[in-house]
Order: sequence, then structure tokens, then C-alpha cells
Amino acid sequence: MLQPTRIESIRTHICGHWIFVTVTTESGLTGIGESTYFLHPPAIAAIVEDLQETYLGQDPYRPEFLYQRVLKKHCMIDAASASAMAAIDQALWDIKGKALEVPVWQLLGGRVRDRVRAIVLVQAPTEEELLAKAIAAKEDGFTAIKIKPFIGDWSLHSSARILQRTSETVKAARDAIGWDVDLAVEVHRNLAPDQAIQFAELVRDQRLYFIEDPVQPFSVSVNKFVSEGMPSPVALAERNINIWEFREYSDCSHVSILRPDVGLAGGFTQMKKIAAIAESRHQRILPHNFTSPLVTACHVQLAACTQNWDVQGYVRETDSPWCDVVKDINRVSDGFIEIPETPGIGMELDFEYIDNHGYVPFGSKFGHVAFPAVDGGIKQQ
Repeated sequence: MLQPTRIESIRTHICGHWIFVTVTTESGLTGIGESTYFLHPPAIAAIVEDLQETYLGQDPYRPEFLYQRVLKKHCMIDAASASAMAAIDQALWDIKGKALEVPVWQLLGGRVRDRVRAIVLVQAPTEEELLAKAIAAKEDGFTAIKIKPFIGDWSLHSSARILQRTSETVKAARDAIGWDVDLAVEVHRNLAPDQAIQFAELVRDQRLYFIEDPVQPFSVSVNKFVSEGMPSPVALAERNINIWEFREYSDCSHVSILRPDVGLAGGFTQMKKIAAIAESRHQRILPHNFTSPLVTACHVQLAACTQNWDVQGYVRETDSPWCDVVKDINRVSDGFIEIPETPGIGMELDFEYIDNHGYVPFGSKFGHVAFPAVDGGIKQQ
């Protein structure tokens, strides 16, 4: 039985460009969460500080009520504030699971699968390295691989050359891994609408699992137009933040996959609703996931209990700093992530490491840069 208690404190912890939140109750239970507003972590720390008065002294076992209380009190929710609320929501569910000694997936309806299929991201500065990493991923047991075929100085070439080079890289990847592995392509918003449709036609015969974010996310109508013109399944909406925005993308019948992020789109409380909206239209959920193992762990909790959850985006967590910020990384075997039985989210942060590794601006880490165009302007990534 849940023992009466109140929220005593909320703290933020910035490590590199990742930001974590801890919520502690009067009874001593602490829950953890992660904001994925990785561009400006100090903004999340400031927002959490401002939001504290709305949460402190409240019942931590009422995440839906508290989410609605903050949403309707402020009625001005942007990506930063949504991400702050999402991290707090994760921590509240972690507390509730720990209090009841059950994993979060048990609280959200129970398991619908025994393990979670992972799709590993493969990127490299050259095609040779990209193909080598794709082959290595297959040999490690992954049955789904996502590649970034925009390599090197791609942005400095003509439209025809960009389309030719990227489509040839996709074909080379398919030849390298064969047809027993699902292959997806991360366009990363690098194309204009007309180019995206042409690109999809060029790679039609590679039978892609999906094409992700072909164009800028800011216009639903443009993304609808592009999705309708592409012969491959399309995955969209990793930058969206609430059920209303996802409903608009779900209304686009040619969008096959929605990509909410538990650290941006409302935590567990809202992600279950977004998945239900998608399920009603036979759409799959493949969450945006490239930050710390904590977010992966949260997504695994949701994957365990959500029928239309598809593959789980995965970045190899054996590398630093992924393996440094947590006590134990998510367990992967033959390309599948284990579903933990541990109470709550099933993940522990390593505060000794976190407290000794402060804020580092996101900058151009992980290849996130604004590419130069041939005329000296900017190609959007």
C-alpha cells in the first residue's frame, strides 16, 4: 500500500549536455528523470527551479494530476518547459514504482512483450567506415540498423549529385548487410520536400524499414505532402511536445511511425496517450532516443506495456559517457533490450561521476552542425 508522503525537493544535475532531475519525498524515496532539451540544459535547471512551488508539498503518486496542474496553471508550454515537466513526470513514476516495489511497466498495464527489439544507429565520416559499422552491428546480432547516408562534404554538391551519392550509399549498406536485417535511413531534415520525394524513389527497391525526418518538422502540411509522395514508410515528429501536436501528425494517414521522446513529450503520463492516438490509426511508435541510458530505460518501460511500440532506437551504451553516468547500462542481447523487473524505471544514476563532470555546451557534438552550402549559406541539418 502507498504510504502518505509529500514531495520535499526537486534538484537538477547537469553533466555534459545532459540534464537529470531528482525528486525526493518526505519519506526518503528518490525518483530520477531526464530532460532531453540537450541544446540548453541550463534553461531546464532554471525552469525546474521556477516550477518547484507547484510541485513541493504535493502528493508524488499523482503524476497525471500534477502534469495537468502545471499545464493549466501556466498555459504556455514550449519545448523547454515541456521537457522540464517530462523529466519530473519520469521521476514521479519512478517513485511510485519503487514505493509499490514494481516496475513502471506494471503500473501502466503490464507487459505485452518479453523483450524490446533495438535498432542501432550507425553513422561515420566515410562510406567505408559506415559500411564497416553496419556489418559489425549485424554481426553483433542487431536485426535492425539505421544509417545516416549524408557523408563528408555532401552539402557542397549539386542536388543531383546529393541524391545520387546518398542513394548509392543506401544501396551499398543494403548490399553489405543483406535482406535479413531491416534497414532505415535518417535523413535528419537535410532535404527539401521535392528532393525528399526524389530520394525515396531512388531507394524504393531497397525496401527501407522507414525514412526518418526527410524535411524540417515545423509545417504539418508540408510533412503531410512529403509523406504522401514517398513510397517508403515515413517516421516523423521527434521534436513535438504534446498530444495535440502528435494528433495532427497522426491525422496524416501516410505517416507510418511517430517518434515521441519521453524526455520532451510529457514523460510516461503523456507518452501512453500519444501511443494510444497512434494505435487508433494503425501507426507505430519508435521513440526518439539518443541521450543517456536513463531515457532508453524509460522507453523500455513504455515498450514493455505498449502494443504498437515498434523497434527501440539505441546508441551503444558501452562507450563513454553513456556507461559513466549510470551504475549499470541497459542490457542488450542479440539485438534485443531486456525488460527489467527492478522497481520503478530500473536505472540508477552515478552521481559521483555526474557531480564531477559539469556542463559542456552541446556545440557540434555527434555531427550536429549546420552544414555550409556551396553559396556560403547554410544547409539545415
